[in-house]
Amino acid sequence: MLARKVETLASAWYTLKMSAPTRNRPVTTWAHVRAVLVMLHVTAVVLGAFPAPVGGLQRSSWAEPTVARELDSWHERLAVLGPVGDREVFEDRLYAVASSWVQGRGAILKPFVPYYRYVGTEQSWRMFVAPHKHPSRLQIHIRSDAASDWELLYEHGHPTHHWRADQLRHTRMRSALFRYSWPGYRKNFRALSRWVAREIVRERPETGEVRLQWLRQRTPSPEQVRSGRLPSASVVRPYVVDRSELQP
Repeated sequence: MLARKVETLASAWYTLKMSAPTRNRPVTTWAHVRAVLVMLHVTAVVLGAFPAPVGGLQRSSWAEPTVARELDSWHERLAVLGPVGDREVFEDRLYAVASSWVQGRGAILKPFVPYYRYVGTEQSWRMFVAPHKHPSRLQIHIRSDAASDWELLYEHGHPTHHWRADQLRHTRMRSALFRYSWPGYRKNFRALSRWVAREIVRERPETGEVRLQWLRQRTPSPEQVRSGRLPSASVVRPYVVDRSELQP
């Protein structure tokens, strides 16, 4: 019995010894190559994860109420810690720093761009930095000629004016419309306007003009909602498409 136990322990020890890595085992070339590849991958991912306001360096977008109010808040916070200059100087300095950061980051990441595309590790969207407190709703108006009144055909969220609502409120379309409401997407918005105009004229041949515009309204506070005194809305960036401009 004792001999059998000794034999079992010896066999187990031998198996463990043979399966465990030894310090004297030679390191293969592939092991070195693999370590370099892992290091390069980690480096590429870490550098690509550095935050940057890519796509957010248009001064026209900085003039939008949501961005402007956010800059006001940061100016007030930093002014408590020390002199940061007036509001305009603060914005100019911040823009210069952000531009330099984006340019430097782009130069560092340039060698890794082909790798990002090949392995699919590109970050196509940015994290939200602040709530959008001045959202815009799409409105579509039509009229037969310049002498007639505009007729509301669609407004986002409206219970009765809901032309093509299933299409315009689709998840992917909502994402596009959010972008098109910003000044930097003016060309995209006008292209959308021409497409909408063609669709409307196809359904309503009597239509002479189509107008797309954004109805901007500050997000109400809880107190305003309870009292029913909602902030007033304003129309921004209206774009009119005449029937004669549409290609057959």
